[in-house]
Amino acid sequence: MQIRRLGRSAVVAAALMLGAGAASALTVPYTEDFTGGANGWTNADNTGPLTAIGSGGPDGGAYVTTNFNYFGFSSPFGGGPVIFRGQDENNASSLSFVGDWIAGGVGELSIWVRQNTTETLTYFLRVATTFNFPGAVINSTTAVAPNTWTKVTFDIDALNPLCFPEGTTCATALASVAHVQFGSNAPASLVALNQAWTLDLDKVSVGVPEPGTVLLLGSGLAGLACLGRRRKA
Repeated sequence: MQIRRLGRSAVVAAALMLGAGAASALTVPYTEDFTGGANGWTNADNTGPLTAIGSGGPDGGAYVTTNFNYFGFSSPFGGGPVIFRGQDENNASSLSFVGDWIAGGVGELSIWVRQNTTETLTYFLRVATTFNFPGAVINSTTAVAPNTWTKVTFDIDALNPLCFPEGTTCATALASVAHVQFGSNAPASLVALNQAWTLDLDKVSVGVPEPGTVLLLGSGLAGLACLGRRRKA
Protein backbone atom coordinates (compact mmCIF):
# COMPACT_ATOMS: atom_id res chain seq x y z
CA MET A 1 0.00 0.00 0.00
CA GLN A 2 1.52 3.35 -1.00
CA ILE A 3 0.92 4.99 2.35
CA ARG A 4 3.27 2.49 3.96
CA ARG A 5 6.17 4.23 2.19
CA LEU A 6 5.52 7.56 3.88
CA GLY A 7 7.86 8.61 6.65
CA ARG A 8 6.68 8.03 10.18
CA SER A 9 6.43 11.75 10.91
CA ALA A 10 4.22 12.31 7.84
CA VAL A 11 1.85 9.52 8.84
CA VAL A 12 1.59 10.75 12.42
CA ALA A 13 1.03 14.35 11.28
CA ALA A 14 -1.70 13.30 8.84
CA ALA A 15 -3.44 11.26 11.51
CA LEU A 16 -3.33 14.14 13.98
CA MET A 17 -4.69 16.56 11.40
CA LEU A 18 -7.55 14.22 10.58
CA GLY A 19 -8.46 13.72 14.22
CA ALA A 20 -8.47 17.43 14.89
CA GLY A 21 -10.39 18.38 11.77
CA ALA A 22 -13.07 15.72 11.79
CA ALA A 23 -13.92 15.45 15.50
CA SER A 24 -16.94 17.73 15.20
CA ALA A 25 -18.57 15.34 12.71
CA LEU A 26 -18.69 12.44 15.17
CA THR A 27 -22.15 11.82 16.61
CA VAL A 28 -22.61 9.69 19.75
CA PRO A 29 -24.92 7.89 20.06
CA TYR A 30 -25.72 7.34 16.41
CA THR A 31 -27.30 4.57 14.35
CA GLU A 32 -27.12 4.23 10.57
CA ASP A 33 -30.26 2.28 9.64
CA PHE A 34 -30.07 2.92 5.88
CA THR A 35 -33.66 4.12 5.73
CA GLY A 36 -32.74 6.67 3.08
CA GLY A 37 -30.49 4.39 1.05
CA ALA A 38 -26.86 3.26 1.15
CA ASN A 39 -25.84 6.73 2.39
CA GLY A 40 -22.30 6.59 1.02
CA TRP A 41 -21.47 3.04 2.14
CA THR A 42 -19.63 1.04 -0.52
CA ASN A 43 -18.68 -2.49 -1.49
CA ALA A 44 -15.53 -4.54 -0.88
CA ASP A 45 -13.46 -2.79 -3.55
CA ASN A 46 -14.91 0.66 -2.88
CA THR A 47 -16.01 0.75 -6.53
CA GLY A 48 -19.75 1.20 -6.02
CA PRO A 49 -22.47 1.70 -3.44
CA LEU A 50 -24.06 -1.07 -1.43
CA THR A 51 -27.54 -2.01 -2.62
CA ALA A 52 -30.28 -0.57 -0.42
CA ILE A 53 -33.32 -2.77 0.32
CA GLY A 54 -36.42 -1.10 1.72
CA SER A 55 -37.64 -3.91 3.98
CA GLY A 56 -36.59 -7.21 5.47
CA GLY A 57 -33.97 -6.02 7.94
CA PRO A 58 -33.75 -7.35 11.52
CA ASP A 59 -36.59 -5.02 12.54
CA GLY A 60 -38.45 -5.43 9.25
CA GLY A 61 -37.08 -2.17 7.87
CA ALA A 62 -34.37 -1.13 5.43
CA TYR A 63 -30.88 -2.61 5.13
CA VAL A 64 -28.00 -2.76 2.66
CA THR A 65 -26.55 -5.73 0.83
CA THR A 66 -23.69 -6.75 -1.43
CA ASN A 67 -22.37 -9.83 -3.22
CA PHE A 68 -18.91 -11.20 -2.54
CA ASN A 69 -16.96 -14.14 -3.95
CA TYR A 70 -14.30 -15.55 -1.61
CA PHE A 71 -12.83 -17.70 -4.39
CA GLY A 72 -9.03 -17.59 -4.34
CA PHE A 73 -8.95 -14.94 -1.62
CA SER A 74 -5.66 -14.42 0.16
CA SER A 75 -4.13 -11.53 2.08
CA PRO A 76 -0.51 -10.83 2.98
CA PHE A 77 -1.83 -9.54 6.30
CA GLY A 78 -3.75 -12.71 7.15
CA GLY A 79 -7.43 -12.93 8.04
CA GLY A 80 -10.35 -12.26 5.75
CA PRO A 81 -11.63 -9.57 3.40
CA VAL A 82 -13.23 -6.21 4.07
CA ILE A 83 -16.77 -6.41 2.66
CA PHE A 84 -18.53 -3.21 3.77
CA ARG A 85 -16.91 0.25 3.72
CA GLY A 86 -18.07 3.46 5.38
CA GLN A 87 -15.40 5.99 4.40
CA ASP A 88 -15.02 9.73 4.66
CA GLU A 89 -14.21 10.29 0.98
CA ASN A 90 -17.69 8.96 0.16
CA ASN A 91 -19.36 11.05 2.89
CA ALA A 92 -20.61 7.80 4.45
CA SER A 93 -23.41 8.42 6.97
CA SER A 94 -22.76 12.17 6.58
CA LEU A 95 -19.43 11.64 8.41
CA SER A 96 -21.25 10.73 11.61
CA PHE A 97 -18.63 8.06 12.42
CA VAL A 98 -15.62 10.26 11.60
CA GLY A 99 -13.48 11.71 14.38
CA ASP A 100 -11.85 10.94 17.70
CA TRP A 101 -13.72 7.96 19.13
CA ILE A 102 -11.90 8.09 22.45
CA ALA A 103 -12.56 11.77 23.16
CA GLY A 104 -16.06 11.38 21.69
CA GLY A 105 -17.01 8.70 24.21
CA VAL A 106 -17.53 5.78 21.82
CA GLY A 107 -17.55 2.69 24.04
CA GLU A 108 -18.98 0.14 21.67
CA LEU A 109 -20.00 -0.35 18.07
CA SER A 110 -22.64 -2.85 17.01
CA ILE A 111 -23.93 -4.08 13.68
CA TRP A 112 -26.57 -6.49 12.46
CA VAL A 113 -25.40 -8.86 9.75
CA ARG A 114 -26.79 -11.70 7.69
CA GLN A 115 -25.05 -13.96 5.19
CA ASN A 116 -26.08 -16.86 2.99
CA THR A 117 -22.81 -18.79 2.68
CA THR A 118 -22.54 -22.45 3.64
CA GLU A 119 -20.40 -21.59 6.66
CA THR A 120 -20.73 -19.90 10.04
CA LEU A 121 -18.68 -16.70 9.87
CA THR A 122 -17.06 -14.32 12.33
CA TYR A 123 -16.76 -10.61 11.66
CA PHE A 124 -14.21 -7.88 12.32
CA LEU A 125 -14.20 -4.09 12.47
CA ARG A 126 -11.34 -2.14 10.92
CA VAL A 127 -10.82 1.58 11.49
CA ALA A 128 -8.24 3.72 9.70
CA THR A 129 -7.31 7.25 8.76
CA THR A 130 -8.46 8.88 5.53
CA PHE A 131 -5.36 7.37 3.87
CA ASN A 132 -6.55 3.86 4.94
CA PHE A 133 -3.36 3.43 6.98
CA PRO A 134 -2.43 3.37 9.80
CA GLY A 135 -5.37 1.69 11.48
CA ALA A 136 -6.52 -1.08 13.78
CA VAL A 137 -8.62 -4.25 13.62
CA ILE A 138 -11.06 -5.28 16.34
CA ASN A 139 -12.20 -8.89 16.13
CA SER A 140 -15.47 -10.42 17.29
CA THR A 141 -16.01 -14.00 18.39
CA THR A 142 -19.76 -13.91 17.71
CA ALA A 143 -20.76 -16.78 15.42
CA VAL A 144 -22.93 -15.63 12.52
CA ALA A 145 -24.84 -18.61 11.15
CA PRO A 146 -26.18 -18.59 7.59
CA ASN A 147 -29.50 -16.91 6.78
CA THR A 148 -30.01 -15.43 10.25
CA TRP A 149 -29.81 -11.79 11.27
CA THR A 150 -27.24 -11.64 14.04
CA LYS A 151 -26.09 -8.74 16.21
CA VAL A 152 -22.32 -8.36 16.52
CA THR A 153 -20.85 -5.98 19.09
CA PHE A 154 -17.28 -4.65 19.19
CA ASP A 155 -15.70 -3.31 22.38
CA ILE A 156 -14.18 0.08 21.53
CA ASP A 157 -11.32 0.22 23.99
CA ALA A 158 -7.62 0.77 23.31
CA LEU A 159 -6.90 -1.99 25.85
CA ASN A 160 -9.26 -4.51 24.27
CA PRO A 161 -7.16 -7.70 23.75
CA LEU A 162 -9.00 -8.25 20.48
CA CYS A 163 -7.75 -4.92 19.09
CA PHE A 164 -4.69 -5.31 16.85
CA PRO A 165 -2.89 -2.19 15.57
CA GLU A 166 -1.60 -1.67 12.04
CA GLY A 167 1.38 0.67 11.97
CA THR A 168 0.31 2.56 15.10
CA THR A 169 -1.32 1.89 18.47
CA CYS A 170 -4.97 1.04 19.03
CA ALA A 171 -5.32 4.26 21.02
CA THR A 172 -4.01 6.40 18.15
CA ALA A 173 -6.12 4.55 15.57
CA LEU A 174 -9.30 5.03 17.61
CA ALA A 175 -8.52 8.73 17.98
CA SER A 176 -8.28 9.28 14.21
CA VAL A 177 -11.16 7.40 12.58
CA ALA A 178 -12.07 8.25 9.00
CA HIS A 179 -12.66 4.77 7.53
CA VAL A 180 -15.04 2.28 9.16
CA GLN A 181 -14.90 -1.16 7.56
CA PHE A 182 -16.44 -4.54 8.30
CA GLY A 183 -15.38 -7.91 7.01
CA SER A 184 -15.43 -11.60 7.78
CA ASN A 185 -13.06 -14.50 8.05
CA ALA A 186 -12.45 -16.52 4.88
CA PRO A 187 -13.08 -20.24 5.49
CA ALA A 188 -11.08 -22.57 3.24
CA SER A 189 -14.28 -24.09 1.85
CA LEU A 190 -15.42 -20.68 0.55
CA VAL A 191 -11.98 -19.75 -0.81
CA ALA A 192 -12.03 -22.98 -2.83
CA LEU A 193 -15.52 -22.39 -4.26
CA ASN A 194 -16.14 -20.02 -7.17
CA GLN A 195 -19.49 -18.63 -6.09
CA ALA A 196 -20.80 -15.21 -5.13
CA TRP A 197 -22.59 -14.94 -1.79
CA THR A 198 -24.98 -12.35 -0.39
CA LEU A 199 -23.96 -10.44 2.73
CA ASP A 200 -26.27 -7.96 4.44
CA LEU A 201 -25.65 -5.12 6.90
CA ASP A 202 -27.92 -2.99 9.07
CA LYS A 203 -27.98 -0.76 12.14
CA VAL A 204 -24.38 0.36 12.43
CA SER A 205 -24.46 1.90 15.90
CA VAL A 206 -21.96 3.70 18.11
CA GLY A 207 -22.68 4.42 21.73
CA VAL A 208 -21.71 3.92 25.35
CA PRO A 209 -21.92 0.29 26.52
CA GLU A 210 -24.20 -0.70 29.37
CA PRO A 211 -22.34 -1.45 32.64
CA GLY A 212 -23.21 -5.15 32.42
CA THR A 213 -21.75 -5.35 28.94
CA VAL A 214 -18.47 -3.85 30.14
CA LEU A 215 -18.17 -6.45 32.90
CA LEU A 216 -18.88 -9.33 30.55
CA LEU A 217 -16.38 -8.10 27.99
CA GLY A 218 -13.72 -7.56 30.62
CA SER A 219 -14.02 -11.09 31.99
CA GLY A 220 -14.65 -12.90 28.72
CA LEU A 221 -11.97 -11.41 26.46
CA ALA A 222 -8.91 -11.88 28.67
CA GLY A 223 -7.91 -15.20 27.15
CA LEU A 224 -8.56 -14.35 23.51
CA ALA A 225 -5.61 -12.12 22.62
CA CYS A 226 -3.98 -14.87 20.60
CA LEU A 227 -6.51 -14.59 17.77
CA GLY A 228 -5.19 -13.70 14.30
CA ARG A 229 -4.55 -9.98 14.09
CA ARG A 230 -4.38 -8.97 10.45
CA ARG A 231 -7.17 -8.37 7.97
CA LYS A 232 -7.26 -7.20 4.38
CA ALA A 233 -7.09 -3.40 4.35
